[in-house]
Amino acid sequence: MWSRNYIALAMVLVVVASTLLSTVRTAPPVDAQFFDEVDDPALFDLDVARAELDALRLEAARLTDELGDLLDSIDGLTIERDFISLNDQGRNEQMQSARTRARNMAINAYIGIGPPLSGLVIFDAESANDLSYRNGLLRQQAERLQTAAQTYARLAGQADENVLELGDVINDELRGAEALNRALRRTLGQIPYAEWVVSIAEIHRRADESFARSQRREPTPEQWRQLRFCESTETYNIDTGNTFYGAYQFTWETWGTVGGDDNPAHAPPAEQDARARLLYSQRGSQPWPICGRFLP
Repeated sequence: MWSRNYIALAMVLVVVASTLLSTVRTAPPVDAQFFDEVDDPALFDLDVARAELDALRLEAARLTDELGDLLDSIDGLTIERDFISLNDQGRNEQMQSARTRARNMAINAYIGIGPPLSGLVIFDAESANDLSYRNGLLRQQAERLQTAAQTYARLAGQADENVLELGDVINDELRGAEALNRALRRTLGQIPYAEWVVSIAEIHRRADESFARSQRREPTPEQWRQLRFCESTETYNIDTGNTFYGAYQFTWETWGTVGGDDNPAHAPPAEQDARARLLYSQRGSQPWPICGRFLP
């Protein structure tokens, strides 16, 4: 039958596994997660975005290693505790032997020299040397009897004390494992966003390079706003079925030329902004024949 600590350990392992699987298989679509993210500075700085992603991955690896080591330690302590519990028969034999020795010592002490501190023993001594010897013998027997009693008491409590002590250590480490797992889960949960930020920053890096080559002037935020308002009244998810989609009214073909995939109207605003900027850096206002009048 599994112990409570085995069950707790199994629960920690299940949570770790489910965290990893949920991150890989069931993470919400990026579009839904980050639709409102437009102001993160890392979106526009690829070096910063990559550094933040690398830091998260390193932290996740550290937490994973630390959690693995702690679970290994819990497993070892659990085995040790259960071994002690299963070895009761051998310990009981030791306890019985110690109790027998203690009883025999008490009997021998009484038969050999009488009850401890017996006045007869002392006053029967024929000389000072004999008295000293008998006093020493009494002390020796008393010390041996006390030692035997202490040994028995130690053995009697050793099993329970060791099991309880190991149980406390295991429980402390289980709490530590749960805290590590929570930290790991938080870190893993931040990685998809950091990866998405890197993907947007890469688009802006391409646009930066294109602007540098073309020497084209960059539109201001207000000019971009006017373009969006003219094209779609700044409605990022607009999809009327007229072959133009999103805030910048991309066609699927044009969207694909700047690396877009799927319906432009389903992309987060930050991605639509980045791909519109890349498009302008490459072709100027030409893709927006009417509303492009708001751009430089």
